[in-house]
Amino acid sequence: MSEPQLGLVQELSTDVKHRQRMTAEFRKFINGLKEGKFLATECKSCGKKFMPPRFTCPCGGKDLKWFEVNPEGTLYTWSIVHFAPEGIAKKTNVPYAVGVIEFEDNLLLTGHLKGLTSKPKVGMKVKIEPQELDSGDLAYFIKPA
Repeated sequence: MSEPQLGLVQELSTDVKHRQRMTAEFRKFINGLKEGKFLATECKSCGKKFMPPRFTCPCGGKDLKWFEVNPEGTLYTWSIVHFAPEGIAKKTNVPYAVGVIEFEDNLLLTGHLKGLTSKPKVGMKVKIEPQELDSGDLAYFIKPA
């Protein structure tokens, strides 16, 4: 079994064409969320998969294909946040729980844990759900399955 791929850091470029492509590609991810779909990307050169989607691969590959991810997985790890980053602290009451969900293909994704009735347990079945925020922005949360 291969190591999980976090894919949490996007490499940013000052190249205008690259930024425009990232914006257009990210729109696919957002539109998928609107439809209740969770999309990831896979590098056609080396086969690495990324969730959240990436638009370039560390191997140098720029030809990535999109695929849908089953929104159910298992809780890989979790933590309680007592001091939130400034932007989040204005929108979220602290403390709050964050977790990492592991999907098929060892894909990992971080998100807020919501809807818990007891202490989270590593290995518990969870799912990701999109939710429109009061601001009109689209977000996703990790909830018990």
